[in-house]
Amino acid sequence: MILRKFIYFLSFTVLLVFLAIFSTYKDDSSNLFAERGDVFLKNLTAEINNINKISILGRELDMELIKYKNKFIDPSGYPFKDGVWESFITSLSLLRIEEKKTNDPDRLKELNLISIDKFDKNDDVNDPATKIVFYNKNNNVFKSILLGKIDRTVGGISGGQFGRFEDNFQSYLLKGALRMPSGKSDWFQSLLFQTQKDDLVSVKLINERTVFEVENKEKKLKLKNNPDLNIDDEKLTQISEIIESFYFYDVRKDNPNIEKKGPKLVFNLKEGFSINIKFVEKKKDSDEAWVLLSSVSKNKKSDDKSKEINKKTTGFQFLANINTSEVLNWRIKNLIKKKN
Repeated sequence: MILRKFIYFLSFTVLLVFLAIFSTYKDDSSNLFAERGDVFLKNLTAEINNINKISILGRELDMELIKYKNKFIDPSGYPFKDGVWESFITSLSLLRIEEKKTNDPDRLKELNLISIDKFDKNDDVNDPATKIVFYNKNNNVFKSILLGKIDRTVGGISGGQFGRFEDNFQSYLLKGALRMPSGKSDWFQSLLFQTQKDDLVSVKLINERTVFEVENKEKKLKLKNNPDLNIDDEKLTQISEIIESFYFYDVRKDNPNIEKKGPKLVFNLKEGFSINIKFVEKKKDSDEAWVLLSSVSKNKKSDDKSKEINKKTTGFQFLANINTSEVLNWRIKNLIKKKN
């Protein structure tokens, strides 16, 4: 009899414990999905007219968007690609919470939700978050968010992405994903001009005086006025390739009141026009250089080409690739073939 009562009470106790565990699990599970379907960036659509600036910071991107005449532009004033900032804002406004994830600070790096200013630069496994900060008209922070790994398991065209607010360790799996170019130059039509290899007549490097001149003779590049030097053909090709397709990596306003005394490359082309690339300064902590670009036409046949280049380049400085930056600082010795 006593044994039967003991078994009864033991069974009853086990049942209570099971119900308690089940209730706890159910509450936790419900809590994970309590915000499902909620907009992640609440009030962004309503407040967008009061947003004056947006900063974006990631491993490969450091830029600002500023409000100008009811649209967002680059601080330089150089035009973005059509629809690029609109797609960026729209994708942010459509992010919805799928479920809560970890709020453990030590696990956030696995989801790429650590801001780059707090990210371990020696971490080769994970990536920093893309940090997006919205500022209102008083330059106060409206929202600061961190967006991390993409998760393709979430339904929908864009899948999902992990995110959190910078001032809160709670992370979320979001339905939708950020849509924007990953590199700054991709926000613009960064191809400024193209030329054909055979159109090059000659090119001069000028640094107060002519350092050297290369001419195109019989479809072969040759150093002018120094026939006895053993010139490296690959170096001459390196010079001509600068203008075959000229892309920029960043852009900023030019200050015409500051005199630029750096070296200049002058590319003379068929149909009587030239393209000038003038060194301004090296980018900080980089071998890339800021340059000025312009074109001059001496023939009606090339007027339109020249005007098109100047329309894109006047009033701006452009960050050129390392090849362009190197050539601007060459001397004749840089063209001579090295002995084996």
